[in-house]
Amino acid sequence: MRRNTLAILATCAAVTICGQAQAQQPAAAPAAVPDQMPFDIPYGNSITADRAADVVKAIVAEATKSPRNWKLAISVVDTHGELVYFYKMDSTQHGSVTISQNKARTAARYRRPTQIFNNAMQNPAGAYIATLDSPPPTASPGGIPLVEGGKIIGAVGCSGATGDQDAVACKAGADTVK
Repeated sequence: MRRNTLAILATCAAVTICGQAQAQQPAAAPAAVPDQMPFDIPYGNSITADRAADVVKAIVAEATKSPRNWKLAISVVDTHGELVYFYKMDSTQHGSVTISQNKARTAARYRRPTQIFNNAMQNPAGAYIATLDSPPPTASPGGIPLVEGGKIIGAVGCSGATGDQDAVACKAGADTVK
């Protein structure tokens, strides 16, 4: 009995001391505020259907490189996030159609890759992202703005594989636009 009482007292003392030590830690320095606005890329003239088809061809080539067999839904949107071109590879899961469109729309309207939203939502403070818009931004890798001559001309979104695979394929298409 006496041993249990001593163990309980020792535990309480340790918790009290550790709690006080943690409370005395200095507060984290506030994040630096950048002088320039991030992702301030101007919009240009929207991508054409012919150019979008070339982007999709590059994505399909990347997704089917041996030994890959990524089955993707691929959406290309204009600067407003409206669909310009869509392609669904054979045997792509049905849910990926809408997801690819949402990824492309998010990348165009917010002028940044969807991976950034995914990264932000990995911590509790990032939960606010789901309330930004209606529909909310898609926070999954695989949506990339198409930038030509320093201006956004649209965006591409891929879905059907893992998020990282979607992003690799989409980047191959985005890299064809200069």
